[in-house]
Amino acid sequence: MTFNRLVRTFSFACAILLGFVPNALARTWTDRTGKFKVDAELVTVRDGKAYLEKTNGQVTAVPLGRLSVKDLTYIASLPEHATHVKALLPETSPSTEGDEAETTGNEQAGNRESHAAGSPAVVMATIVTDSPSASGSIRQFRSDSWGYKGLAFSNDGAYLATLGSDNLTLIDINASTKSAYDIGSDNRSAVAFSADGKRLFAGSFNGEVLVWQFDGKGTLKPENHFSIHRGEIKSIVASPDNKHVITIHSADIACLWDMVSGEVLARYKGFQFSSSGAARFSRYGGHILITDGRMAAVIDVQSRKIIQRMPLSSGSGQFAAISPRGSLISAGRTYDVHYFETQSGKQPAMGEGNEIAWSAAFSPGGKRLITGCREHVKLWNTQSGMPLRKFQMGDSGYVKYVAFSPDGIHFAAIGGPIGKLVEIFRLPSEERRR
Repeated sequence: MTFNRLVRTFSFACAILLGFVPNALARTWTDRTGKFKVDAELVTVRDGKAYLEKTNGQVTAVPLGRLSVKDLTYIASLPEHATHVKALLPETSPSTEGDEAETTGNEQAGNRESHAAGSPAVVMATIVTDSPSASGSIRQFRSDSWGYKGLAFSNDGAYLATLGSDNLTLIDINASTKSAYDIGSDNRSAVAFSADGKRLFAGSFNGEVLVWQFDGKGTLKPENHFSIHRGEIKSIVASPDNKHVITIHSADIACLWDMVSGEVLARYKGFQFSSSGAARFSRYGGHILITDGRMAAVIDVQSRKIIQRMPLSSGSGQFAAISPRGSLISAGRTYDVHYFETQSGKQPAMGEGNEIAWSAAFSPGGKRLITGCREHVKLWNTQSGMPLRKFQMGDSGYVKYVAFSPDGIHFAAIGGPIGKLVEIFRLPSEERRR
């Protein structure tokens, strides 16, 4: 099987199985008879069928000929799918076409409202600065002893969690204060919040995970201590339904486990996580996209099996990252930043650099990428592959940890020879919320 064909096969699996949907929100779909309805999101249109992801995470294929005219009109309003349904739509007069277009626009607006109403309401924190329009460094926090490792913003962007050699540090960004919680002498390097923001996870070098309850107001309370698998935990990702967690280990193993009990449900081999690794759950938590930069795989959570593997490139790089909706995978290759589209299988762009990037994170909208380099952080356009600007760090040394705030306005980075500086930056106004 050729490389391009493998890419197409993997992309189809991602589009159909993962529900990483970059172009459509939940809506009610109806068949031609009007008797059958389902709330779902359009994943893709292929081979005369519309693939819809239902709210339980299952994906169903519906022949286009069975869909109502209203649904076909909606699909026709999406440029990437319009040609698939054009022949199925009835001929209309110019005035009717205008009415249909208006209805479709209103329907889409209504869908956005219902989608937002059905999601947990998270009010983003307003980070106060002397000049709201200014960009660049706005906060600096230095370690009192050894350096920091790992970065995670709280769901509202008000707090930043990071790990010292013997403590978990929770930074209140607005108050410019930090609170340290003792975690013993075992080194830790991975930290993450749960999707509902009520738990905080910290992974260690020996494969253990500490779990805290987080009240959303700056206070942590110990909840659990799980032993997952030997080897350093390099990444922790919690599912959007707050049921599962996947951890990436330096022993080239990924582990899926129960968030509440800590029971390991499955272990996945065949990766090379020594230098890079990333994972992302689908919107409803039914599937996982995981990559080490050289290969990507799709995991079905219900069966706990890998249902698709796809080679991306030879050899592992310095970093791997997955965009929030899973539409892009980015991997560092020496001086260059590579991108892979999971729906089309194409490499839309490649960022050519003149230095090694050691870490990376996508913006919430997926259109921007930050990479940690030596003494600075670089901002990239993921569509063109072009670098946009540099943000100079307050200390020298390699930047091996970066994180985007959920507000799409700020990002954080750890710099310095041994990571003694956590620095928070604000993007220029034209680059925010992308």
